[in-house]
Amino acid sequence: MSRLSCVILLAPAVAAASCGTDEVPWPAAGGSIACEPLAAAQKTALAWLRANAPPWDLMNEYSLFGAPGGVDGLEFGVASVGVNASLAAKMRRPWAAAVPRDVFDDYSLPYACVNEPRTDWRALVGAAVDPVVDALPAGASLDDVVAAINGYGANASDSVWARLGGVVFKSSQTPLIYDPVSTAAFGYASCTGVSITFVAALRAAGVPARLVGTPAWRGDPANGNHNWVEIYREGNWSFIEARPAGGGETLDDPCDKWFCNAAHFPSGKNATTVFAARFDRVHNDSVYPMAWDPTNLDVPGVDRTADYFAMCSKC
Repeated sequence: MSRLSCVILLAPAVAAASCGTDEVPWPAAGGSIACEPLAAAQKTALAWLRANAPPWDLMNEYSLFGAPGGVDGLEFGVASVGVNASLAAKMRRPWAAAVPRDVFDDYSLPYACVNEPRTDWRALVGAAVDPVVDALPAGASLDDVVAAINGYGANASDSVWARLGGVVFKSSQTPLIYDPVSTAAFGYASCTGVSITFVAALRAAGVPARLVGTPAWRGDPANGNHNWVEIYREGNWSFIEARPAGGGETLDDPCDKWFCNAAHFPSGKNATTVFAARFDRVHNDSVYPMAWDPTNLDVPGVDRTADYFAMCSKC
């Protein structure tokens, strides 16, 4: 029997350690863990990204996916480097071992959230995230990881924002500054940029995350738009702001976000719509509307309007 088909009956908390150093852990039936050879997982992940890449990325296929005998002998692209980093996080972090493959593919593996510039953010953001996460005590929960990265942990000064140079919120920056590398270089971004950077930081730590937002409060672009972050947690999605755009939020209380209230989510035909961005363009049932690029319908999405109305109309 190959290691790929071998099921190891160990708890998810020690799943990463239960597989070999060249194997990727995946949850299996009965709370067990299956171990897949790293080379096979890399091949599958890269093929999935290529199959779901938006049309403009396929026009730059070599830059993203690499090519044999590439420039200066570099055969890797942004996507292929990201595959190695995301699988490494899944192998290393115990909370990542329990992430199902479909969730991993859609919300940990991708090299981008929407149509932001494609850069090698994993090297930059990963270097900022690893010391923060490594400093957590043994047995730290996923909530502890999220809080530490965002600067809400016991050592709040040592967040990813501090390690990226002290990123702060500055309004009206999208689409000039909204990818993680640009946000770190300039030291600021608006809600879209800090949210995408927070998603990148969480993914670097093996935590599935996605960009979410509304293109227009109460259905009117004149009221402005907003983006924040959803985190895959205990089989569901919780939401929170990147700290530069928020302050004091938790993952458990929807009402502690400034926008989660009846004023922003009224009933009626002009109610606020909310969408989450995803990468899977085969199984999506919606698109992610981008306020900065409203005619672009090529980013897959998940309609979250009903969920947010149910949560926020009561606050």
